Order: sequence, then structure tokens, then C-alpha cells
Amino acid sequence: MFEVADRLAQSGLPPTVVTVRGDLGKGSFTTINQHLSEWKALKWQADGQSTTIPPRVEAKMNELLATLWTFASHEANQNIDKIREAALRDVADFQSQLQDASQQLEALIKERQELQAQLAKAHAVTEELSRQVVQFAQIASARDAKDGG
Repeated sequence: MFEVADRLAQSGLPPTVVTVRGDLGKGSFTTINQHLSEWKALKWQADGQSTTIPPRVEAKMNELLATLWTFASHEANQNIDKIREAALRDVADFQSQLQDASQQLEALIKERQELQAQLAKAHAVTEELSRQVVQFAQIASARDAKDGG
């Protein structure tokens, strides 16, 4: 990784996480960033520059990072709240649809039971009519036999 950073710096391109990764063709941004920070510290030491940050600069940087963290956290929480609200609305909609489907199912079951009862009555009537037809046929046959004989 250091060789890539050296080559980029020598060619006039700033060795950044993106340019190093582009040259490598792969790699974790976090890992490249760690190696790049180490490369920069070694380069500064080789050039005789200090790698320590002045206390006032570090304090201001920490203050800015805390502000940034607070802002980012607030934004993330707002997004989470919006997502949670949307999810709760979706759940309520699905529960309503489920309740509606359940009511429709109950109505269809009741209707099916009523139709089965009507069908049973129709079968009973058909059987009774069939029995009466047979009975009338027997009576007619007996009458024909009596009249014809």
C-alpha cells in the first residue's frame, strides 16, 4: 500500500483513500485509511515535520467533531423516527387488511354452511319426490293391471 501511495505522490496525484483504492482495484476504505494515515505520519517524520497536533487545534477539532456527531446523531434519529412511523402505519394497514380478510372469510364460511344446508334440503326433497314418483308408478301399474285384467 505504501508503494502505491509513494507512486501516486511522485506522479503529482494526492494519495487519498479513493485514489489508492482506485490504483489497487480493491480494498476496504477503513483499512486503506489506516495504512494511509501511517504512511503520512512516516512521511512527515522523514521530512522532519512534527506529527503531533497543537493542543488548541486538537481542542477545536474535538469540539467540531462533537458538534458534527451531535448533528449526525440527531439527523439519524429523525430518520429512524420517520422509518418507524412508516413501518407502524404499514403494520396498521396490514392489520386492517387482515381483519377485513378475516371478516370476509367468516362471511364466506357462513354462506357456505347456508348453501350446504339448502343443498341438504334439496337432496331431501329430491329423495321424497323420487319416492313419491316410484309410489305413483306402482299405483298406476296396479291400476292398469286391475283395469286391464
